[in-house]
Amino acid sequence: MSSWNKQIARLFTEHKKALEAFVARRTGNAQVAADLTQESFLRLARLPADKQIDNLSAFLFTIASNLVRDHQRQAIRRERLDAGEPSEELASEAPAAEDQLAAQQEQALMQAAIQALPEATRHIFLLYHVDGCTYREIGERMNTTPRSVEYQLRKALLDCRAFIKAQLAGDRGRQRP
Repeated sequence: MSSWNKQIARLFTEHKKALEAFVARRTGNAQVAADLTQESFLRLARLPADKQIDNLSAFLFTIASNLVRDHQRQAIRRERLDAGEPSEELASEAPAAEDQLAAQQEQALMQAAIQALPEATRHIFLLYHVDGCTYREIGERMNTTPRSVEYQLRKALLDCRAFIKAQLAGDRGRQRP
């Protein structure tokens, strides 16, 4: 089994239930959720194995979110065709308020995680993820090797992940009576 297939299999094992629950909350239908979850994994698996994706689970949830949006649009179209005339109560395509708030909170948490990185690591992280510089370009700017840049980026991602987990664990602890 190739490395890419192993990653997909691991992702399926770790995230299938959470992804299906995520889709079910948005569609209100368990069968549709199961179908769209399966389609999300299939679309991810069809990507070329050499495709560079920094966060596979986030990318998977993005695929699922897009599929839900497409499904809802198709349902609205079918409803219009069945009714024969446009409906006054069409669902808004704008994100729901709770989705907007969740996105803002996720963004603030990620920004805090980046700010918590050591200065040199943060600078490398931003050059790569914001400015789109290559390892070689960053190495030249920072007077280091591309291999060192790669190591610093990997460490930055691990540090950000640990920071976010710690913050989320702290939030859960404060919510309990």
